Amino acid sequence: MKIVILDGLALFQHDIPRTSLSNLGEVDFYEKTSEADITLRDPNATVLVTNKCLVNEKALSHFTQLKLVLVAATGYNSVNIQACKARGIQVSNVPAYGTYSVAQHTLALLLAFSNRVEHHNQSVQVGEWSKNDWSYSLSPLTEWADKKMGIIGMGNIGQCFANMAESLGMQIYYHHTRDLQLKNRTYLSKKELAQTCDVISLHCPLNQQTDQIINAEFLSWMPKHAVLINSSRGGLVDTLALAKAVQEKQIAAALLDVLDQEPPASNHPLIGIPNIYITPHNAWLSLEARTRIIQSLSSTLRGFLAGKAINQVN
Repeated sequence: MKIVILDGLALFQHDIPRTSLSNLGEVDFYEKTSEADITLRDPNATVLVTNKCLVNEKALSHFTQLKLVLVAATGYNSVNIQACKARGIQVSNVPAYGTYSVAQHTLALLLAFSNRVEHHNQSVQVGEWSKNDWSYSLSPLTEWADKKMGIIGMGNIGQCFANMAESLGMQIYYHHTRDLQLKNRTYLSKKELAQTCDVISLHCPLNQQTDQIINAEFLSWMPKHAVLINSSRGGLVDTLALAKAVQEKQIAAALLDVLDQEPPASNHPLIGIPNIYITPHNAWLSLEARTRIIQSLSSTLRGFLAGKAINQVN
């Protein structure tokens, strides 16, 4: 079995052996593959492993022996799953590998904003504490107890983050495809959620229903002191509307681990705006989470060899 790993750099980094799947077949490993590079990869591949590299009609026409596409992530919008289904190609993802890692990073973004840890650390490191009283602050600090956390998307990560926010004393509200009747969680419409909550955190997949779910109208409903967090998918947010909302102090801040363009251009509309915090899509990147991805890919491959479809999404 020929396995082609199209974009393994982010997944494997330098701490997971790039030979991790070689006991299941002959592996060609590529750190990155652009759309133009697709035709340079072995057309006889039986299995493709991808994360962000597009497996579209062009790719499917090139890989004539393809039987399985493994998406090394939970979201599979990089793959044309209908075209794969029409060709009898199985597409499988990796569900629930990074629940705690992503929720933890989301919490880190929230606390980085409210407590300005790095800002104050830098102040101390350059000697400003010695010029001040025994305690000082460069900006107001926020306590989250009794504040209202609004979560859009109450799947595994959304519920995990809800528990973390609740541990801070926050009240939990949510919007989902339906009311899940969750204990100590209040279901609201999108508009009610925006108007009610001090923080809105996104934990939903990107699809036709959620594309730019955070738009100018939604932002106009939020209180001026409110904070938006997105550690899910950049396409959930209307970039220009968000830039405008923060610049004009329509909302207090945006805390982002994802953007609509990754990596962003140097002139990306959200870069360089005060009170927009951005990390480079690394909420999922813990060694523990990536190890679970490799284990899941291996399990799906073994199932495939045994004639059993695991984590199939099409």
